[in-house]
Amino acid sequence: MNTNLEVMFPIEVGTWNASIEPWRAKYGKEIRGVGGMNKTCFSRDYKAIDEEVERLKRLVSLGGYIPCPDHRIAPDAKWENVQYYCEKIREAFR
Repeated sequence: MNTNLEVMFPIEVGTWNASIEPWRAKYGKEIRGVGGMNKTCFSRDYKAIDEEVERLKRLVSLGGYIPCPDHRIAPDAKWENVQYYCEKIREAFR
């Protein structure tokens, strides 16, 4: 039985300003991650979403990481921004 930590979820950006990157530096590629997307961009504009997708590209390039919102999307999110994010994520990670 393996008792090692293997996957981090959530990777809460909004509350903890967390990222998988420092955990990778400390524990190596054995640690995987899910989450870590700063969903506050959904309440802002397309530029904020584009910047978030660019930030996520670098983290995805580390391998073993799936970017997504960690929890519920906030009520102040704009539906068209969520749709735009989904389009941009599909384009970026085909």
